[in-house]
Amino acid sequence: MKNTENKKVYIYDGSYQGLLTALFRSFKQREMPAKIISKSKFRDDLFYQRVEVKTENEKAQFFSSQIKEHISAQALNNIFHAYLSEAEKMELYIFRYLFTGFKVGKKVEELLTKDYVRQVQDLAHKVRHESHRLKGLIRLQEAAGGKYYAAVEPDYKTLVLLAPHFKNRFSTMDWIIHDKKREEAVIFSAAEKEWLIIDLAKEFEPEFSLKEKDVQQLWQAFFSAVSIKNRSNPRTQRQFMPKKYWKYLVESPGSSRKF
Repeated sequence: MKNTENKKVYIYDGSYQGLLTALFRSFKQREMPAKIISKSKFRDDLFYQRVEVKTENEKAQFFSSQIKEHISAQALNNIFHAYLSEAEKMELYIFRYLFTGFKVGKKVEELLTKDYVRQVQDLAHKVRHESHRLKGLIRLQEAAGGKYYAAVEPDYKTLVLLAPHFKNRFSTMDWIIHDKKREEAVIFSAAEKEWLIIDLAKEFEPEFSLKEKDVQQLWQAFFSAVSIKNRSNPRTQRQFMPKKYWKYLVESPGSSRKF
């Protein structure tokens, strides 16, 4: 690749397809950008040449297939989950990981002495771990009109990983899972059997049904009743149900919801 380091900054729209398009451009042009950054995070810098990359789905899809063919399906999986971490410098870690991957193939996963390989694997693991944990912690609550709602504030951008799980588990219900931290939500229609990620303000709160309020009170009473004081182990509880998730848990002693 051309040594254009410290010269060009690739700016993309923040989407995964946008990142793949930027990466495709870099490899196609044989350029090594100093930065790859989403438009929302970019701050103008006179020392860098600004390159705005327009998202092109066909190029993103092609590049995705090349990663799968010439490196591995696991590598493609890793970079997608690392992208969802939204971590600082995530894009450059992914670029360097792929740059090496296209040279050595699937053996890139074994190169743990390389910082960028460890970073991509670690970020991907953290995202997958939180997604798995949230699948067991999210509680859909009945709102007015027979629809169901849950709020979360995950560390990572996990809605796209949660949606297929909840689609399979609650396929006969209309539901919304609201990421208040990112002001977006995944919404599922039982009639259409499809889910979609939309923008949704942090302040959005549905009106819960009277039935739901009664159920919540019963559930909280049950949780209190089965708690045995002399067997209480807050440390173990926080290990399996970290306190940062308590805010939206109905059964949690740290729940802030009032019914």
